[in-house]
Amino acid sequence: MNIFNRISSLMGIVFLTLAFGAHAQDSSTIDEVKQRLTERLPGIDVTSLEKSQIPGLYELITDGQIYYVDDSAEYLVDGSLIRLSDRTNLTDARQGLIHAALIEEVGEQNMLIYEPEEPANRSITVFTDISCGYCRRLHAEIDTLLDAGVRVRYLLFPRAGLGSQGHKDLVSVWCADDPQAAMTNAKAGGKIEPLSCDNPIESHVALAERLGLRGTPLIYTDSGEKVPGYREATVLASMVNESTPLAN
Repeated sequence: MNIFNRISSLMGIVFLTLAFGAHAQDSSTIDEVKQRLTERLPGIDVTSLEKSQIPGLYELITDGQIYYVDDSAEYLVDGSLIRLSDRTNLTDARQGLIHAALIEEVGEQNMLIYEPEEPANRSITVFTDISCGYCRRLHAEIDTLLDAGVRVRYLLFPRAGLGSQGHKDLVSVWCADDPQAAMTNAKAGGKIEPLSCDNPIESHVALAERLGLRGTPLIYTDSGEKVPGYREATVLASMVNESTPLAN
C-alpha cells in the first residue's frame, strides 16, 4: 500500500472517530461488539477482537488479516493505522506477528531449509518460485545470508498456479534426493528431473493466499517483519541480526 492509500485509510479512521463523537468511548463490551459484528456479517470467523489505540475502534483479526470496526459494528475500516508521532505503522507491525505465527504452524519439516555451516538460530522465511527473476537473484546471494548466520527457509509458491509446469517443477525439486541442490540447480536454469511424491506445496499456496501474497519473493524475518519483494542479502542479514527474534 502506497503512502496515499495509507493516508486515505488513516483519514477514514479519523473521520469515523469524529463521527462517532463522545458516545464512542468503548461504551460496549467486546462481547457486545462481537455479537453485533456477527449479526451483520454472519459466518465471519473472528480470531480476535480487542480495543485499538483509538477510542471507539476495535481491532478485528479474521483469516489472518486485520480490520477495524466501530463500537456499533456499523462501520468496518480496511486500512493501516499509523501513529504520526513516530510514523509507525501499527497495523503492519501487528500483521507481521500474526503472519509469523501462521507460518510457524507449517512446521520446518514442511519447508525447504538452507542451513549455515555453523549452527544458527536466526532465520528468514521466503515464499519463492523457480521462474521468478528476483527469487533467483536472492537465491544467488544465499551464501551471504548463510555466512551471516541466517537460515533461509523456503515456502514454495508456483506463480502460474497449481497444476502448472511451475508447480510440477517445484514438486520435482521437493522430491529430489537433495532438494537444496535441486533448487539451486533449477534457479540457475539447470535441467529439472521430473519427480513426484507427497509434498506440502498446496498448503504453502493456501497459506500465501491467506497472507495476501501479491508477488514473489515475499520475505518474513524472524522478528515478524514483512518484506515484500526483493531485498539485497546484505540488507536482509543486517535486518535480522540487528533485530530481536520473536519468542517461540
